[in-house]
Amino acid sequence: MARRAVVIGPAEYGPDSGIPSYSWISASARTYAEVLAGDDMWTSCRLVTQDELRTADGVMQAVQEVADQTEPDDVFMVVYVGHGAHWRDLPGPQVHFSVESSRRDSPWTWLSSWYLYRAMRKSEAKLKVLIADCCYSNELPKLGGSPDALGILDEGSCVLTATKNDWHYADAEGCPALPYPLSECTPFSGHLLNVLLRGTEDPNEQLTLGMVHDAVQAGMHRCVTSHDVPNMTLNGARERTRLFTNRMDPALRRRPPGLPVGTAEWVETLMRPQDVDLDLSNLLRDPRQTGKVVATLYEQRSDGGRAIAHEINKQANEQFAPREFARYWNQVERALRR
Repeated sequence: MARRAVVIGPAEYGPDSGIPSYSWISASARTYAEVLAGDDMWTSCRLVTQDELRTADGVMQAVQEVADQTEPDDVFMVVYVGHGAHWRDLPGPQVHFSVESSRRDSPWTWLSSWYLYRAMRKSEAKLKVLIADCCYSNELPKLGGSPDALGILDEGSCVLTATKNDWHYADAEGCPALPYPLSECTPFSGHLLNVLLRGTEDPNEQLTLGMVHDAVQAGMHRCVTSHDVPNMTLNGARERTRLFTNRMDPALRRRPPGLPVGTAEWVETLMRPQDVDLDLSNLLRDPRQTGKVVATLYEQRSDGGRAIAHEINKQANEQFAPREFARYWNQVERALRR
């Protein structure tokens, strides 16, 4: 699986554009690129260049370049830091993202979020993620997924935004409570990058978007500077995919809970939203137990249960020797044929 990212941060605008230039935007974009490049979990991170940021075409060419590299098992993430606008008098009102040639009251000079959405939707990646740090980001709709007709696991999409509910304006000037150089970033991006750089107390070595969102929300809520809280919207996605390395010292993290015992407890634990990644190797030590759990998950006929069963079944196929697989398959075969 490859994890590919594009970071967009238009920060400089013409003197007659009516749009303020903010150093915090470019600092945020550069820091995202540095942090993702320094995380071994990410295959590549493309920072959109100054020349490309001038026009909507330049930005979309960069996004499409990375989208075309994705394959069905990949994660594709776009990070946008900049100005956002929302004109309700346009047909099908939608959020627009600024580029460096945008002008304040000229919607046609901005990048329609739908163009970005289309490129992301059409990519082959199984999980698409948009992080939007701009005004009116709370107006962004679900990104949407593309259900695969062949039944291959599609993990859908996630939109993580700087604003929530009816709060339309995102702060640009950095949060002084954050350590340098994160204080030079926008408040939302600074707090998010702080989590990515410091990690969390979660016992797992890798973090999901949900864990990151919760940590950012808690950090902004506790901050001595007043902040809006971020919002996360999932569409067909399972909040289980690990995307970032947890950089906190293991000695400072919480201890993981005890392992489940028996089929019912395993199923209940796997289906319950959690911030701890269960070590499935403990389940896979017993082929018969693994088969019972997978069969029960399949029999529930829920998308979430079947997605988890699919992942366990994949690992069983990869790890079990022929005799072990026979014991596993003896428990699973009947459920799969129903």
